[in-house]
Amino acid sequence: MRSLAVIAGDYLFLGGLTLDKQIDETLNIGSEVKLAAATKEHSELLKNVKIGTIGSISQVRKIMKDAPYKFSESIGREKWTGTESGSELDWPAVEAAYREAFNLVLEGGLTDEEYQRVDEDGIEELEKLITRFL
Repeated sequence: MRSLAVIAGDYLFLGGLTLDKQIDETLNIGSEVKLAAATKEHSELLKNVKIGTIGSISQVRKIMKDAPYKFSESIGREKWTGTESGSELDWPAVEAAYREAFNLVLEGGLTDEEYQRVDEDGIEELEKLITRFL
């Protein structure tokens, strides 16, 4: 059983976590993700993460159930046709499923321009973000 104390009108859980922090840790959702570093042409690309609700988590899981591969593996690949050793794999559909999920969990989604700007660290952040909802 968790120990609980009230400090300044907020609940403090075991380990010193407030209720908001406990919810964030439970859902593993942070408030902001950095998707691209600043360049000469653009400022850094930061996006706020929507708080996970039962509805949004269910939607993300429904979208991602048919995407068994990591996002980074799907980027820019063409559709693979079935062969003797493997089955057909529609990489563009996998990438599109990830984009749809990103648009559900990021405030304002990702525009095409923002999507193209996401750097290597941002790709890793997006993969971790989707994993948090799964």
